[in-house]
Amino acid sequence: MNDRIFIFIDGSNIEIAILNNFKKRVLPESLVHKLAGGRRLMGANYYESPLLPDVDEQAYNEQQKFFDRLRKNPHFDVRLGRRVRREKEHECPKCGHKFKKLSYEQKGVDSLLTLDLIALATRNAYDIAMLVTGDQDFVHPIKEIRMMGKQVENAFIEKGWSPVLKDVVDKKILLDEEFLKDCWQK
Repeated sequence: MNDRIFIFIDGSNIEIAILNNFKKRVLPESLVHKLAGGRRLMGANYYESPLLPDVDEQAYNEQQKFFDRLRKNPHFDVRLGRRVRREKEHECPKCGHKFKKLSYEQKGVDSLLTLDLIALATRNAYDIAMLVTGDQDFVHPIKEIRMMGKQVENAFIEKGWSPVLKDVVDKKILLDEEFLKDCWQK
């Protein structure tokens, strides 16, 4: 039986979807344990971009503590992209006045997750890849690893989920209030 599972968590994607839908946070360690469901957990990668310390030092420090806690778990690897400042020009829809707005964008997270997904499949590090995301950017990598004979499961929040994913995965797991009941952060 194919029971070696590797879990790939698109951190901000799933965290935002959970916060928007449930107004709570989950403990990734509890979520991974539940998703593995008795199968042999080969690893769990958590993908995120670090916040910028000069923008919000307190939020940055809290995020670093969170990453440190995950790193202490032998199953977890924290895989970091980067965060960049972007100044974009916007136009007021009412008066047409143009103004610049500063935003902070995540970069490199999806490509890093894609690279790991394919590289670990190529190395035969798992039989089942569990993607915890609603992002349709992973459709092509999923197709690629399925052609390698790997199974792909997708855990998602209904309101943050791209329906395009449903056609390319072997199994879907809805992360609803009932499923997450043992995973909430206190």
